[in-house]
Amino acid sequence: MTARIPEQVAGAIDYTDVRKDVNYADIERICLEAVEHRLGAVVVPSALVRRAAACLAGTDVVVSCYVGYPFGTQAAAVKAREAEVAVEHGATELDVVLHHGTARAARWPEVEAELATVKNAAGPALLKLVVEASILSDDELSTIARTAADVGYAMIANTAGFRIVSTQPETQSEVSPSLIQRLVDRGGGRIQTKACGGVRTREDVDGLLAAGAARVRLDAEPGLLRHLAEDA
Repeated sequence: MTARIPEQVAGAIDYTDVRKDVNYADIERICLEAVEHRLGAVVVPSALVRRAAACLAGTDVVVSCYVGYPFGTQAAAVKAREAEVAVEHGATELDVVLHHGTARAARWPEVEAELATVKNAAGPALLKLVVEASILSDDELSTIARTAADVGYAMIANTAGFRIVSTQPETQSEVSPSLIQRLVDRGGGRIQTKACGGVRTREDVDGLLAAGAARVRLDAEPGLLRHLAEDA
């Protein structure tokens, strides 16, 4: 009998492949794996949403798509159009990368306007705001979380999974239970938390869920889900 990831854990997994060289065969493979293990969602680039949606039609696995990946520096109107197209192609959830320069400059009306612009374009899609929590102060995180909740975002994620400084490997952001607890505290019960970065084992997943994460990003790779199932 094939080992399965426990349902309550599987449903919290966002199985993700947003590599720059990801192709149709990769998307088809991760969709098949997601259905087999009853995962909550697959997360793909906007160009491949239509293919993922076709693969998952008639299943309980939803399609999510990054918007503004990986740095969030696109204009709000560009992000809004990317969100609109992704929803038209079948995405029901969106991971929206924040423009961090605006937040770090404390230009909060501009942050709110950007989030609202994307929200309005996304219609009924569930929105997850992606920040770089490791470089934000508690006050900045609290303000971002409050603003996102006010606009209608459902979750806040701790990282886009990219190096903050591309030439410095040590700036690769990885999640921990303490970081998730910090995000939960800053959210004040008004917004859920998604854990991203360096998650590879069942112990990692269980620890993050116990800390308060509602979702956990797993970067797709052959055999990873099987190993998680066998560790159950």
